[in-house]
Amino acid sequence: MERLIDASLKAIGSVFAPGMFGVFVMSVLFTLAALLLFVLGVTSVVSLLVGGAVLSASWTWLSGVGATMLAYFLFPGIMPVFVNFFDSKIATLIEAQDYPNAQPINPPFWPEFRHDVRFSLMAVGLNILVLPFYLLPGINLVIFYVLNGHLLGKEFFVMVARRYLPLHEAVRLRKTHGRSVFIGGILLTVLATVPFLNLLAPFWGIALMTHLYHSLAATPKVEVLPPA
Repeated sequence: MERLIDASLKAIGSVFAPGMFGVFVMSVLFTLAALLLFVLGVTSVVSLLVGGAVLSASWTWLSGVGATMLAYFLFPGIMPVFVNFFDSKIATLIEAQDYPNAQPINPPFWPEFRHDVRFSLMAVGLNILVLPFYLLPGINLVIFYVLNGHLLGKEFFVMVARRYLPLHEAVRLRKTHGRSVFIGGILLTVLATVPFLNLLAPFWGIALMTHLYHSLAATPKVEVLPPA
């Protein structure tokens, strides 16, 4: 838990690491453009399906509001797809400042992108599946943050760890320290649902898991010798 707290505090400073602002601007523009295309796509489909100029205009406006709310609601699940275009650059800037001796292997982009698309489809699908429970006051927040905290913690940690380890080893390290990764995922989910601050969420999430990974990777392994 101490490692997670330390990584969380370090991540705040890493968001403002040298060179990060340019990446942040590109990421925000890319994210906003993708979300805008999503909203425009939904409203266009509704305007084509609903007949009548007045009725169409009303439904188009309502569908735009609904699509905006849906995009906001699903943002935590689709965030890994957006950050995949910038995660390596973000981690590199953090490592240049805090871990100059790091030697990442940087896996190929497209296999990683396909992995993140599959994850986002699964995350969005699970959120839609439990949608009826989101209508229950009180329990809805618990389900939302637990589900997305688990998903985001796992995905962001493995996203960082696989820059150094084969995928199966990255997954094993995540499972070994599952509680810290899970709590970190909940913190990331909370940030991802705060208006305006959610634009910083991908940066803080990568920074958090980068610091957490290096802290865990630096932990000396204790060899248990068999009894004589």
